Amino acid sequence: MKKFLSATAAAALSLTATQALAAPMSPSAKPMAQHFSPTVQDAFTLLGDTDNNNLVYYVPRRGGIAVQSPASTNPIPRFQISGFVPIYGWFAGLELANLGGSFSTTSDLGALNLLSTEAAAKGFQIAPAPAARSTTQFLLSGFAPVNGRVEIDCEFEILIVNGREVKVPNCFTHLDPTQPYSLDTNVMYKFNTFPTVGGSVVAQDVAFQATTLPTWSNQLRALMATGAQWDNIMTAQVDWDIKTHNLTRQARFTVNWRSLFEQASAFAAFHLSSCVDIEVRAFFERLVTCSSENACGIRIEYLGSNGVWGPTAPNDANFINVVNAVQARLQDELFNEVRRYTTPVNGQVSNQTNSIFTMRANYEKLILERNEVTYIQYNPGPTDFTVKTNLNVTCLMDGFEMGRVRWNMDDPGCRALLGQP
Repeated sequence: MKKFLSATAAAALSLTATQALAAPMSPSAKPMAQHFSPTVQDAFTLLGDTDNNNLVYYVPRRGGIAVQSPASTNPIPRFQISGFVPIYGWFAGLELANLGGSFSTTSDLGALNLLSTEAAAKGFQIAPAPAARSTTQFLLSGFAPVNGRVEIDCEFEILIVNGREVKVPNCFTHLDPTQPYSLDTNVMYKFNTFPTVGGSVVAQDVAFQATTLPTWSNQLRALMATGAQWDNIMTAQVDWDIKTHNLTRQARFTVNWRSLFEQASAFAAFHLSSCVDIEVRAFFERLVTCSSENACGIRIEYLGSNGVWGPTAPNDANFINVVNAVQARLQDELFNEVRRYTTPVNGQVSNQTNSIFTMRANYEKLILERNEVTYIQYNPGPTDFTVKTNLNVTCLMDGFEMGRVRWNMDDPGCRALLGQP
């Protein structure tokens, strides 16, 4: 384990300069999961890098309670739980449970070790993905029936607090006899947490403190006696907002100016030689789907990933960018923009912006009958990519009267989470 941590630290230092300028790529633009085993793909969302083909960003799909000294024979969970009975307040004389600790988004060290090993075998470096923003939700769980809706019944429960009746809504999922429990949605009396940090990376700890309502202490003791999962009590979910980039692509268009002016003239004449902006855009959208510059005046080709020029645009977003680029390049050659004249009024500033477009007498292009080949580059720019990390409580034992919480080292699955055999 120590070897793994030192290698990760060294890789993080070596990547600092690269990450300052580079950014994650959209999975559709640069798929990286295909290089890894199904086990790794199930544990992580993997992203490529704009500049470094050997850099792989990872986002854990699952996390859990943070653990100190995970490689030792006695790892220490960053979690504590105890029971207490308040002598005053709403729940005087009733046992509550206090619990607190830290979740870690990278707690599954076994999966992280496997990712590191597979990446090294293929010559890749790994790094936690940068996240522009993040939000954390602490959730309750329920069993979803076939229709996808969690069926919940709610009734009012009367609590006697200091001799006074308190009416509290209490909600339960329908009991499913095939499942181990029926969910009570009223678990926490108080809950506080520190938010995840935006503008950082997805490898973070999330601290929390909570107090449960009465009647939950016995169920929590049962969970802590066996090291079972807490999904019926508490789970958490972190939503990461990652700015991903797309490949900068190339297109080229061949222009037959004589044919293009004929096409533009016919189009303008159909619109009484006074086209509005949406009509001019429609003209260019029709042109960019043409495959012959002699017939339509223009032919557009795209450079594929195999280095071959072809007529197919990579995707719709890039196609729109090509239309915009072609229109910006050719519009001034073909059309004059004419603002609508309005009678000025002294003391007022005109904000009239509506325009019409009419044919331009481009003598140079018409007389020389020039044909041109022009290259353009286009990129849709950064896009938001949302990834989730689910956080679960499991493998914890003792607490309460037993004192310090310990990790369940007798369970093979719990040892695997720490990267131990």
